[in-house]
Amino acid sequence: MLKQPELNHEKIIDGLKEHFNFAAKEVTFLPIGHDPKAAVYRVIGSRGEVLFLKMIQGSFDDTGIRIIHLLFTQGIDAVIPPIPTTGHKLAVHHEGYHWILSSFVDGRTGFESPLSGQQSIRFGQILKSIHSAGVPHDLQVQLRQEDFSGPWCEKVRELDREVYLDLPRDKVAEKLIDFWKRKREDILILVERTEELSQRLQDRDKSGFVLCHGDIHPGNVMIDGDSKLFIVDWDDPVMAPVERDLMFPGVGLGLCFKDEGREHTDLFYKGYGEVEVDPVLLAYYRNERVVADIASYGMQLMDEQGNVEDRENGLRLLMGQFEAGYEVEVAGWTYEEMDGRR
Repeated sequence: MLKQPELNHEKIIDGLKEHFNFAAKEVTFLPIGHDPKAAVYRVIGSRGEVLFLKMIQGSFDDTGIRIIHLLFTQGIDAVIPPIPTTGHKLAVHHEGYHWILSSFVDGRTGFESPLSGQQSIRFGQILKSIHSAGVPHDLQVQLRQEDFSGPWCEKVRELDREVYLDLPRDKVAEKLIDFWKRKREDILILVERTEELSQRLQDRDKSGFVLCHGDIHPGNVMIDGDSKLFIVDWDDPVMAPVERDLMFPGVGLGLCFKDEGREHTDLFYKGYGEVEVDPVLLAYYRNERVVADIASYGMQLMDEQGNVEDRENGLRLLMGQFEAGYEVEVAGWTYEEMDGRR
């Protein structure tokens, strides 16, 4: 969320005291993140402690914070565990938001800071430890299970029909419609590829599924002042093949770390360990990922009740995926390489 919600800081301070027994003296809104329903704050306590508060509006699934808590208890210190409430819960609903409090990591994302060779190895080790984590049955059944259904394809087709309706629109929606019409062939090809690959994967054995972050792009890797890596934004963990996460490392400017070269990918796999990546799964995930983004941004941009700044940022991010070397192009050459067509 880029615009501060209408919740004064006094209420936030009172809520932190009531539910976390935390005496805050300063609350600062941070205009970061792409989720229009999530606001984040830097909170300073009376004794100088610095914490991170995430407030989510609307529906809330606690699976992600339960996974973070689980990984931390299993010794994976590259996650930032939630601070329990006074009622021993990992989150609380208050003032129309779900509040999650954790330590504040002062650092940069992987899009902003290049990884050293040792950090590339460490990133591979961290991801391997996540994929190797034991998930108890009660939590595993709460997790989303990969079904290769390409769930966003139909939504993109619905949006394709909507952009051709002759209805009055605001400027942001008009910009989306103009861009959509210019890129319509590319958009529909992405959908068709995803649907084709979805059919190919329907009979895949699911017994080897592991815990995946689900969105481990460089923006969700934080690097603090001591060069330590943290994996953040566990909004959509999933039981899936390792390719669900391995679609990200070393694929070009749109999905890689700042200044990442081929050597960084090799070092990543040195840390991760030997693995045989399935080209069909990789092609599915990279195409399905772009389709999901088109659907998500498309719905946000067509919603004229949404915050204009967030919608304009969403349009910029969507358009950027179609630039040379970025996500759409990566999805295309991954699909072509799948069967040796490239």
